[in-house]
Amino acid sequence: MRRLAFAALLTSIVVAPALASANPSSATRPYSLQYATSPSQVCMDATYLSQASAHVQSAVNAGTIDGAVLLVARHGKVVLHKAFGKRDGNFAGPVAQNPSMPKDGIFDLQSITKIFTAFVAIDLYDDGSLDLSDPVANYLPEFATPEKSGVLVADLVRFTSGHSIDAAASLLGDADPWSTMLAESLAYTPSTAVLYSDIAYRLLGRVAEAAGGAPLDVLVKNRITSPLGMKDTAWQPLVNMPSKSSRFVGTGYSTLREPNGAPRYMRGEVADEQDYWIEADGHGVTGCDGAFSTAWDLALLGQMFLNRGARVVGNTSYGYCTPWMWTCGIDLLASPTLVEGTMLVQSTDAYGAPLGIYGVTSSWLDDLLFANKGHGWELADTVPGAHVVTGLYSSPYAASKIGAAGTFLTVDPDPSRDLVIVLLTNYGLPPLAGPDGIQVDASGNLIWPGYEGMLNGIAPDVVNDLVQLSITGP
Repeated sequence: MRRLAFAALLTSIVVAPALASANPSSATRPYSLQYATSPSQVCMDATYLSQASAHVQSAVNAGTIDGAVLLVARHGKVVLHKAFGKRDGNFAGPVAQNPSMPKDGIFDLQSITKIFTAFVAIDLYDDGSLDLSDPVANYLPEFATPEKSGVLVADLVRFTSGHSIDAAASLLGDADPWSTMLAESLAYTPSTAVLYSDIAYRLLGRVAEAAGGAPLDVLVKNRITSPLGMKDTAWQPLVNMPSKSSRFVGTGYSTLREPNGAPRYMRGEVADEQDYWIEADGHGVTGCDGAFSTAWDLALLGQMFLNRGARVVGNTSYGYCTPWMWTCGIDLLASPTLVEGTMLVQSTDAYGAPLGIYGVTSSWLDDLLFANKGHGWELADTVPGAHVVTGLYSSPYAASKIGAAGTFLTVDPDPSRDLVIVLLTNYGLPPLAGPDGIQVDASGNLIWPGYEGMLNGIAPDVVNDLVQLSITGP
């Protein structure tokens, strides 16, 4: 961490939130996360928040999801934190073995993991250990080939590296999956297009390990979760926090993890089969999937982004800190400018023009794969017809991250919003094969019916719309 100097604080953080801002850098004062006495304490209407809860409950009642946790915070005050339904999704065992969802349930985050990986890369850049403008080959020598020598570290972070969505061949059973991924051919010329890629983020994790001199999960612990007090966040929770197993949230069955092919229920195991194989076979953790966490811990992470990298230390009885408060201090995990930049468009060409789709998208998958990206984040787009979790009423600066097993994190850093919204469900990873799996339609478009069904069924954008509409003042 870096203790903020008084002058630096004044130049990077405005003391009081403005009602509206054309520039997200007019940040609110840094807050610590606390429970509000009531939504009105932070100018929010309880009626809309109740409607957001009712929306999640209706998804449970309809059987779209079996359980969820919803958390909403504004100006560092938690105004809604509620659990719904049952702990385990898609569970075929006796009802008595599936308890009610705990508010501190520990969920498989799937691709929300990418936010941790991206932030570690940004933090390593901030302390001089990693240069985003460097070729990846400076850290992974296998990239020193004519095809890949032009791939920059920044390309991995912003989904412009030229990599396809994942490895061409399955990594399951591969004795050396990292060599397979390092040898993977590119699908397009780097820095010319946006394509969401798991393999790119797995490799970004390896770059971070090479630059940071430690495994990725250790880098995340040292640089993010420990400083922020995220005590329930880790990869491989069965190994790293077994005492909390009663809070692990199940997502469904795998028939690929038992030698005889028997169904195995996944609680405390990453749902993605390839990432599970990499972990279970001793190849380390990956930067695209595998982190587990709670709604509270993710709210701590989201608040750090709203604070532009700052955390409040010391006496936080007021819930925030300013330079003249002698009872508290402010530490930075990374510089405010860098943290703010993670939530803005980064997927641009050499002239600064965005490379990704803006506006109306044909599907949720289309937006995920091809729309403009921040550093790991999916970005706001309030054009009607845009398939974005941030919804229609967010500021232009809102950012979100989807986890494909039904988890969602949203931050809106505009001072008129200053929101963290966490929705974690036990929907489970939609099938990758079969009628609901990934396929190409008659027009040559990539489609994933199961993914569309998940997003349409849960409708996290509706939750976010209701939360945004609840705001009544600064």
